[in-house]
Amino acid sequence: MQTTDQDILIAALLRDVAEGNVSAMESLYQQVSLPLFRILVRMLKTEAIAEEALQETFVKIWENAHRFKSDRAAPMAWMGRIARNQAIDTLRYQKVRPDHDLHDDNALLDMLGAAPSADSPDNQALRGLLLNCLGRLTDKPRYCVVKAYVEGYSHDELSREMGSPVGTVKSWIRRSLLALKRCLDEHE
Repeated sequence: MQTTDQDILIAALLRDVAEGNVSAMESLYQQVSLPLFRILVRMLKTEAIAEEALQETFVKIWENAHRFKSDRAAPMAWMGRIARNQAIDTLRYQKVRPDHDLHDDNALLDMLGAAPSADSPDNQALRGLLLNCLGRLTDKPRYCVVKAYVEGYSHDELSREMGSPVGTVKSWIRRSLLALKRCLDEHE
């Protein structure tokens, strides 16, 4: 895992937040609120709901900053996981799920957060790599991975929707994540 200057700054802010430093929390908010908000908007599809979820995300970051371990995760990955879990909780509470066309590659990339804000060669390469790796998965496992990790579906919900046992859904997801990791590792 390569550490950037931004990662170092954010990790330092998280350490200060863990000690109860309010100004560090304000600085952290300034540094990371926009990318976390983007995650929430992608998952929740409504800015107003995403704004509420962002506030809850920062409450959880404040309460759990002492649990962040820089040797186990990048700070943005750790906070992104908190935001994603908050979005999932929000979706479950509302019992509303956005419906996405998982066969439309551009819609899929938008959901996964890979839609470039500019047509840079790096963003185009990332889009191609994600499509390539996801395209290697068969339909049902791909569907389950996207529904679980983008839309927050539980294994039980996927089992009911797919008409397959929970163990099968879990196996599809586990094997698919391993296949995606192998595919991405091949292209590093």
